[in-house]
Amino acid sequence: MALSKNLKNLIVLLTILFSSGCQHEFVNTNIIQLTSIKFHSSISNSFKERSKKYFATSEITNLMQGSSVTIQKMEFKKRNFYGGSNVRSKEIEILGELHYKFNLPDKQKTGMISAIVQMPSNEINPQAEISAQKQLKDELEFLLLEKLSQEYWLIES
Repeated sequence: MALSKNLKNLIVLLTILFSSGCQHEFVNTNIIQLTSIKFHSSISNSFKERSKKYFATSEITNLMQGSSVTIQKMEFKKRNFYGGSNVRSKEIEILGELHYKFNLPDKQKTGMISAIVQMPSNEINPQAEISAQKQLKDELEFLLLEKLSQEYWLIES
């Protein structure tokens, strides 16, 4: 009985020790605060929604007053690579390009970011290939946003 009471006290003590060692703070996210985000009319709604995970608008931010990003154009290009004795499609490559413009208080930066994904061709089931291409485009949107946020942090530093 005394052993279990001591064990209980030890567990409580260790729990308090470990919980006090933990930092009870929010996870530091790298959401970029801008005064405005502008999209060209050709940009898809899914991309606009995904961009909210990386860029947030705030009118109150005095430090970044006048800072904005404009997504001018985003396009996907598909290429097939052929090979073999029958010269059939072996691999599909999708290239995503994002044209942007950062307007920061002390500088402007216009540029283009690109990302490439590849997948093997599936001539037997073309419907599966089409759905895989849609998933690759979704992944490309994610990759382009990651690169755009990296570009912002490079400009800021």
